[in-house]
Amino acid sequence: MRRQLSGFTLIELVVVIIILGILAVVAIPKFVNLQDEAIESAIMGQFTAFESAVKLYHSGWLAGGYSGAIAALPNFGDGDVSSTSTGFPYSTSGLTTHQFHACEQVWYGLTQTDVSLSYVEDSELATAIVDIGYTYSDNTCIYRGIKFIQQGQDTIIMNYNNLTGDVSITYGSYAVPKL
Repeated sequence: MRRQLSGFTLIELVVVIIILGILAVVAIPKFVNLQDEAIESAIMGQFTAFESAVKLYHSGWLAGGYSGAIAALPNFGDGDVSSTSTGFPYSTSGLTTHQFHACEQVWYGLTQTDVSLSYVEDSELATAIVDIGYTYSDNTCIYRGIKFIQQGQDTIIMNYNNLTGDVSITYGSYAVPKL
């Protein structure tokens, strides 16, 4: 008896490989774009959560009947977030903390997150390996999405003024200084 072997011919295999190649060329940019969108959504979610936490903290300060700066608001987070004289969160290590440290401390004091945060000077933007870089000016903490800055794209920027409690979240360009 004769047995018939069946399988793919070389031409059929080449056609399948070509079709898979075309699909890969079309699909890969879509997946890369989805990754950027996911990172953007995660950062925006953290910024929105931070804004809500500032409002919640201030409401707790008002409900507690406080009229000045306090070392820690009971029953908020880990109970170690101090406030400014106007009742907005400032730091987790007391009222004498320099703004440089306060911006990072208030971030972690108000949010429970795995998003990495670090102080990043403008000269370090191109090489920073962190999700969110912060800097400060007067009573304002400025938080920026680093990856998008490094890619030359508009980034999400959040400004937090610890005297007024104003939190503004915007999209904007932020050029990496030439080294």
